[in-house]
Amino acid sequence: MLALLLLLAQVAALALAAYAGRARLKRLIAEAQNGAVPDPKDAAADDLHEVDKAILKLLAERQGVVYQSEIIKELGLPKSTVHKSLRRLSEAGYVEIQKKGRFNLVVLKKVTSEASAT
Repeated sequence: MLALLLLLAQVAALALAAYAGRARLKRLIAEAQNGAVPDPKDAAADDLHEVDKAILKLLAERQGVVYQSEIIKELGLPKSTVHKSLRRLSEAGYVEIQKKGRFNLVVLKKVTSEASAT
């Protein structure tokens, strides 16, 4: 019985993941059919999470430089959530993370409409 419940939970998780990625997949398919090559930076701008947007907004308010620990305190988010979000933003080219001793200094590299909207 427990194995059946675990299997159902896994199927539900897969269905949820498939549903969440559906809009992005539709856009990529439409671009492929039109012959356009998708730009990963543009796709990243459309797919920003709410946490990512909040971090970009905070960076814009603080002249583009803030310590990771300040982001955690200001937004009231767990360290792991902020770390994952900063990694996504860094990979997308929005921020640069500089090591300053034991601390991470987050520097805004490119401004988005989400960050500039106050």
